[in-house]
Amino acid sequence: MHETSLVRSLVRQVDQIATDHDANADAVQDITIEIGPLSGVEPELVRMAYDQLCYQEPRPPATLTIELSSLQVRCLDCESDTELQDFMFRCGQCHSGRVRVISGDEFRLLSITFEEGATLA
Repeated sequence: MHETSLVRSLVRQVDQIATDHDANADAVQDITIEIGPLSGVEPELVRMAYDQLCYQEPRPPATLTIELSSLQVRCLDCESDTELQDFMFRCGQCHSGRVRVISGDEFRLLSITFEEGATLA
């Protein structure tokens, strides 16, 4: 389950960002991430890995908020953007199959909220 290593990396990244901004990692209240349908990452497995990691850590756990992004493509023929449904890789305007993914393959940290209410995005 590669989600466990992704979550460990995420927590290290959050700790580093907190340190860089002179904040205590214990003060992190919420971590918001984005997961796309083409990321190869299962949101429920991320949640389970995060819960397991928090159980092992001596500090208070932050809430993990997962936002799911949509799968969007740009047509290489008519240049329109389309949100795909059911992984049908066709332009919504001209129905061309010549499309490029512009959103939906991400696994990224969106923001961190600290006790003081400050949010780093």
